[in-house]
Amino acid sequence: MARIIQPLTNTQVEKAKYIQGGTNELNDGKGLFLQLFPTGAKKWRYRYNHPQTKARTKITIGSYPAVSLAQARVKRDEFQALLAQQIDPQLHKTQQEQEEKLANSRTFRAVAEKWREKKQGEITDKTLNKYWRSLELHIFPFIGEYPINEIVPTLALIPLKRVEERNNIDMAQRLAMYINEILNFAVNGGILSFNPCLKMGKNLKRVKKKNNPHVKTEEIPQLLQDIENAKIQPQTRALVYFQLLTMVRPGEASEAEWAEFDLDKKLWTIPAERMKAGEAHIVPLSSQVIALLEQLQQITGRFKYVFPKRGHIHEPMSRDSVRKALERMGYKERQTAHGLRGLARTYLAEQSITHEHAEACLAHKTGGNVSLAYNHATYIEQRKVIMQLWADFIEQARKP
Repeated sequence: MARIIQPLTNTQVEKAKYIQGGTNELNDGKGLFLQLFPTGAKKWRYRYNHPQTKARTKITIGSYPAVSLAQARVKRDEFQALLAQQIDPQLHKTQQEQEEKLANSRTFRAVAEKWREKKQGEITDKTLNKYWRSLELHIFPFIGEYPINEIVPTLALIPLKRVEERNNIDMAQRLAMYINEILNFAVNGGILSFNPCLKMGKNLKRVKKKNNPHVKTEEIPQLLQDIENAKIQPQTRALVYFQLLTMVRPGEASEAEWAEFDLDKKLWTIPAERMKAGEAHIVPLSSQVIALLEQLQQITGRFKYVFPKRGHIHEPMSRDSVRKALERMGYKERQTAHGLRGLARTYLAEQSITHEHAEACLAHKTGGNVSLAYNHATYIEQRKVIMQLWADFIEQARKP
């Protein structure tokens, strides 16, 4: 006759202690028992016959008191239901853990982490960190832990609308773009069959795009006269001219380092990590830029930066220096620092400079990565002529 096992009580479980030489197993019945250890630990386990091999097998449910008596019994009943279907509880548990691990690796944030790794090297660390920070602030707290296959427009638009409601319309659009990049990455990686959010941005408000404004070509002489007469520091004035003559972006100009220049070869190589596209850019230097640098070398040549910050010589001038100078001169909404590039681009178009050559001067991509590198190498001689043409025009326009 089978031995009748009395179900355990909560008090018995709580007071149970390990006994040297004892069985140290408290049976609750139907295969469930509490195993006691010398350390004082208590673990719920389940004993059963394997559905295929019939071998006696044990599976751990969890530790007491994290898993209560009632919870352990629920788990035992689940195991018995599996055995009734000829399913091994241990195998089922392993499969569940693997599925959970796979699910955790396919949350929106987890896939975004992989996307981030892929983006490294494609864009500068500074730009990538900026993207990531905005996702951490506005997106991950709301949808980061959702499985990526559950990211649909109705869900993704929740955090985007919150950003939009704070009147940060441009940020909402950029975040929508980042979400789509991550989802497209998942599609290309075989995680998703399609991206359901491709047209999600149409549900967001749009800001009328404003190009960086710049004056007309015929207004350049007046602009140069205003720069010359402006009540700004000589180094700031030099930075304005330097950026104007080299056609580079504000940050690329203000953060220029002496080590990047080869004045003998009349070349300035901006390293990849300082470029927006993440690729090194060679700038041919006109005779006017060489003369400007030779003057500056006598003043700042002993420092790291061509344009060191006042009072903090080991730091570069702010990339906003030129913008602020132009605004103080009354050019706000008429001529921005970035718009100096547009000013040069317009002049080149008026001189019938080819699109490829003009875009290469501004480090704009006109093809794939391979063609861009090839174009920069083959257009260097043409760009030397173009940069000198532009500098000669500026020099002539500066004359009273």
